Amino acid sequence: MSDILLQVAGKRGVPVPPPPHTPAVMGELAASIFLHPMRVTRRMPRELAYLEGARRRTMPTSAGDLAAWEWGEAGRPLVGLLHGWEGHGAQLGAFAAPLLAAGFRVLTFDAPGHGDSPGDECSAPLLGRLLVEIQAQAGGIFALVAHSMGCAAAAMAVVNGVSVRGLVFLAPPVSQLDRVERMCRRMEIKAETAGYFRAAVERRTGMLYTEANMFPVAQQAPCPLLALHDPADDSTDYAATEQFVAQWRGARLVPCPGRGHYRLLSTPEVVRQAVEFIAGLR
Repeated sequence: MSDILLQVAGKRGVPVPPPPHTPAVMGELAASIFLHPMRVTRRMPRELAYLEGARRRTMPTSAGDLAAWEWGEAGRPLVGLLHGWEGHGAQLGAFAAPLLAAGFRVLTFDAPGHGDSPGDECSAPLLGRLLVEIQAQAGGIFALVAHSMGCAAAAMAVVNGVSVRGLVFLAPPVSQLDRVERMCRRMEIKAETAGYFRAAVERRTGMLYTEANMFPVAQQAPCPLLALHDPADDSTDYAATEQFVAQWRGARLVPCPGRGHYRLLSTPEVVRQAVEFIAGLR
């Protein structure tokens, strides 16, 4: 039994099952923790400023009515902005005005269990499936700009029916399994419990680890890709990004030293390169 799992569940508001706490029970609890984001609703002043020029709307999906914001005129090509784990749509608001100036319409939203959207659980596979629904509502998506978990969701979406001209990845992760293994180490989850944990995550997200992985997508190279990543990022592995970008035909990786995992999102040079890349896809 992992006392750390029980402590973390209490802090995160995840219900703890009654004893006996067998490895199977604790594996399910670990999956509940893994899929339960800590909801952040507070936005920084600059993020509130980004939203001032946006239209607030609701995106009906199979996971509930998601809080969304849209900039620009109907009929323009649509660029979607996807936030990462325990983030929110306004975090990528710095991209909105430059994309508008380049002739695009922009949409961002809070994923299930994040920001102002309903729900208690989320995962990259779920978000990838929701992008298929959102594309149908929006009448097509020209490009996606995604951060962290949002990159994984975008990658899954484009190999499962979402047709885009290009992708911009900011600090992308490599796989769902990598996150699971990091949690096992951090919470000192024993081997038997870890086996149940891995199986529960695959079952509850509806995707095998072999599918929730950047390398199979890279080998398909479904569209042009620009990736931007700090080599010293302590949340996602730059070396792994180098490896999958090298396998993605036509992809380019731009190192962004000193920007970390989050400052990347508001760095003017990062925004400029992303917008120029997307505009060049026309």
